[in-house]
Amino acid sequence: MDLTEDNQLYLKFSAGDERAFQTLFRKYYPAMCNFARQFLNDGELAEETVQDLFVKIWEKRENLNIQTSVKHYFFRSVRNHCLNQLQHDKIKKQYSDRMLETSHQEINPDDFYLEVDLVQRIEKSISSMPPKRQEIFRLSREQGLKYKEIAETLNISVKTVEAQMGLALKYLREELKDFSNHLLTLLLIFKKSGLRHRG
Repeated sequence: MDLTEDNQLYLKFSAGDERAFQTLFRKYYPAMCNFARQFLNDGELAEETVQDLFVKIWEKRENLNIQTSVKHYFFRSVRNHCLNQLQHDKIKKQYSDRMLETSHQEINPDDFYLEVDLVQRIEKSISSMPPKRQEIFRLSREQGLKYKEIAETLNISVKTVEAQMGLALKYLREELKDFSNHLLTLLLIFKKSGLRHRG
């Protein structure tokens, strides 16, 4: 069977002739499996890949546009199919490796609710401070002003600012003492809320 016969069979199976398709399948299937095995290093996977390719060729037969020889098209297609398979396996392995890296970490569902509750508690505690102390605290932790800047803004001494901030932090530590086992989370919340000291 020469290339002209291949092209004739291609024209027939593209029009829906199953016998023509089966003829080409039987002719090229063994060689294509051997070719695929060189990429995949797995005989069973190579056969599955070639079979999958032929299924796709049959399904898309009406839209195929083979410009070169049928043989060249088949082997180029199986090569691309194998490369796609390898890329897919690489992505799966990377995902699997990442999952294994974190599999030893214990997951506590309650931790996912801690952040929301803590933010609410911090805001409630700040709002319950005396007005002047609350203002000083917010200027420091929410607006990022230094103690000297706060003193100038409120026309008070730096010592007063320091004293009020000390009382505010002591009050918050007492109010939020039940979160003592989650200090890291507490610090993160302060950072994300803008509640951080800059001087």
